[in-house]
Amino acid sequence: GKNVWRPFPRAQIPIIADKQIELGFGTGVLKVTPAHDQVDFAIGQRHGLPIIDVMNPDGTMNALAGPELAGMERFAARKKAAKMLEEMGALVKQEAYENSVGFSERGDCPIEPRLSEQWFLRYPKVEEAKRAVEQGIIKFYPDHWTKTYLHWLGNLQDWCISRQVWWGHRIPVWYPKGDERSDPARWHVSVDGPADPENWEQDEDTLDTWASSWLWPFATFGWPQANAQQQKELDYWYPTSALVTGPDIIFFWVARMIIAGLEFMGEEKETLSDDDIRARSPFKDVYFTGIIRDAKGQKMSKSLGNSPDPLDIIDQYGADGLRFGILSCAPQGLDILFSNDRVEQGRNFANKLWNAARFRQMAGTGGDNSSLEKIIARMDGAQLDSDDRAILGRLAQTIDAVNKDLDAYEFNKGTQDLFAFFWTDFCDWYLEASKARLQDETAKPTALAVQDLCLRQVLLLLHPYMPFITEQLWHDMGFGDEKDFIGQHNAGTGENLKAALAQRGVSLSDGDITQMEQLRELVGQGRALKAARNLAAKRDSVFYLLPSGDAQRTLVLQQNEKLLRLLGASALNIAPAPNGSPAAVCALGTLALDLAGTVDAAAETARLQKEIARLDGIIKGINAKLSNAAFTDKAPPAVVEGARKQLEENTAKRDEYQRLLAAL
Repeated sequence: GKNVWRPFPRAQIPIIADKQIELGFGTGVLKVTPAHDQVDFAIGQRHGLPIIDVMNPDGTMNALAGPELAGMERFAARKKAAKMLEEMGALVKQEAYENSVGFSERGDCPIEPRLSEQWFLRYPKVEEAKRAVEQGIIKFYPDHWTKTYLHWLGNLQDWCISRQVWWGHRIPVWYPKGDERSDPARWHVSVDGPADPENWEQDEDTLDTWASSWLWPFATFGWPQANAQQQKELDYWYPTSALVTGPDIIFFWVARMIIAGLEFMGEEKETLSDDDIRARSPFKDVYFTGIIRDAKGQKMSKSLGNSPDPLDIIDQYGADGLRFGILSCAPQGLDILFSNDRVEQGRNFANKLWNAARFRQMAGTGGDNSSLEKIIARMDGAQLDSDDRAILGRLAQTIDAVNKDLDAYEFNKGTQDLFAFFWTDFCDWYLEASKARLQDETAKPTALAVQDLCLRQVLLLLHPYMPFITEQLWHDMGFGDEKDFIGQHNAGTGENLKAALAQRGVSLSDGDITQMEQLRELVGQGRALKAARNLAAKRDSVFYLLPSGDAQRTLVLQQNEKLLRLLGASALNIAPAPNGSPAAVCALGTLALDLAGTVDAAAETARLQKEIARLDGIIKGINAKLSNAAFTDKAPPAVVEGARKQLEENTAKRDEYQRLLAAL
């Protein structure tokens, strides 16, 4: 109810109290300028303050700023105002602080908030747009963006749809020529414009870009004046299945497209039922991708110059390598830091795929590959061994896993499942294990049919990730002719595959898969034992195994010849190993490597002594750190715990090397 004096132009202004003022900032008092700040405008609306615009459109001050400042450019006027306050003795104190002033990248200058007349649109069907997502009619992937979407819809303000830019759809409003535009009753509003355009002038503003693109799902089919063909296409394609977009435009585009569909795609209704919402919603699923950022975590942009040219990456690694590499490291909806290493892994996977197909072709012709059924028909059930049944079982599991991944929009998990099957199960194990069978003319046709079946289904599963190499190999491997493209087929389900195999008398069991995994683990442990002692190239190594049970003993004896070949060994003895032999524990038992006769004792002694000395140095350094109170008291607990773990690991390694040295 009281007033204070404004220094210039000198006038009384009212004192008000508002919760938006920060009492702890500056003096705790703020001069409110409703025409020049969004927060101030809101305060002015709450308290009925007059709106006084002291600035011209060109950034100079007008007469309302007072005679001393009128006509001055904004920055110069601010400096002069501070000087005038000082000369008046009214300037009590100056403080430096950081201010969140918007800055225009295009104009290279601070953005000046300024009151102006704009066109606004009141959002329709907001409650229905909430229900569409709350009730799962539209599903978000990942689901946590649902909360953001509903928060925005719960705090809507009318949409400012007019922009002062050259390009875009013009605001569909015309004013009588010579009129001051003060009487809305005389305005003409329509898409087509007035019948006598010479007597009218159109609004200079253009529509906000989103006010055009929120209509995208149906405006692309000629809506609202679609011809018969366009209407047929609209009826077929609307609603579509999935929208893929970024989470930064959930409100700008996703929510607005949903609202537009609910409002315009059907008869005009005040409220909509769930069935109405289901029929009118523009899509069923929304998949929000992560954002690819540079190594520093910054969003890639032309202005920052931190975005590599995708064409350069494709030239180096291939388009499929780029796609597979990026998808493999992109968890659902999370941002990722770009690295060429990931793309290189994608390129390497493409090479592995190509080389596996080439290896299969070099093995000889196998027969008709034109359909799944014809490949299966080439198999002789009597010639299928446990590895054949295991890889076919893993293939059925992988088909179901990848289908589940795609249905859930977990694309990175799909790449992991495909990588695990193709690289580890198929290439590293099955192709190696089946090489001997390719020398047996009786078993060879069935082994080749199994390889062809696996390659065919893998290509189908990989096609969404790597469309180019899979299309090429589809034809090169004879899975389709020049008119039969890979995109016309799908891998089906694991049950489909099992059913097709069952018709040929082939039954699959999880036991075969477990057996394959156990044998592969034993081979992996054996190779690791050799590699740790620089014996990887030795083909005459001797191993000892203490089986964990009778079934394991039987399995190893049955598979002994294959295991020797894969281990690069001359013997795998089912017996206790000599004292001091390095060993590893696996599901089939304890596997030990006999070093006698395979190692230069003097050289191995020197190597072990060198490793022990190196580890002793590391252990000494860690102990010194842990005995220093300045470290253990001040370092974060996780760092101290990490040091203790390093001490434990290096001590265990040192003790193992000392045991080996003693045994040697």
